[in-house]
Amino acid sequence: MTKVKPNAAPPGVDFGRLPGYIGYQVRQTQSAIFRDIARSIGGLGVTPGEFSLLTMLEANPGLNSVTLARLYRLDKATLSLSLKRLAGRGLIRTERSAEDRRYYALRLTTAGRKTLARVTRHIEEQERAMDAVLGPGEREQILDALRRIAGVFDR
Repeated sequence: MTKVKPNAAPPGVDFGRLPGYIGYQVRQTQSAIFRDIARSIGGLGVTPGEFSLLTMLEANPGLNSVTLARLYRLDKATLSLSLKRLAGRGLIRTERSAEDRRYYALRLTTAGRKTLARVTRHIEEQERAMDAVLGPGEREQILDALRRIAGVFDR
């Protein structure tokens, strides 16, 4: 099998206008980042989406699934599956919310905090690798541009 360099087309393949589309390049970048994450944290048993949820719960102990679903723009059923998996692995726990008994507050367990710390080290290593190819100020420019683009569609 011939190994193809990232972003290099095999002979005879024309990507047409795709490389000039922002959406295409964002998706290619996301795919590359997720492949790298899978390689580096795969053994820890946490997906990028679960990392995001654990990070949110660390920063916001007691958040409920309704709020998380709204923040992530997910239907509650999809989010519930992820939360069940995290709870089943002992990374989060649920308890009735003291503020509103209709909801369950979500919190990291000790195992969840330890797992998140291990995964975060890998994520931050990956962030440093991305920073290494950027010039001064480019990280902030990219983040700003991506937020503005997302804002166009988040109405």
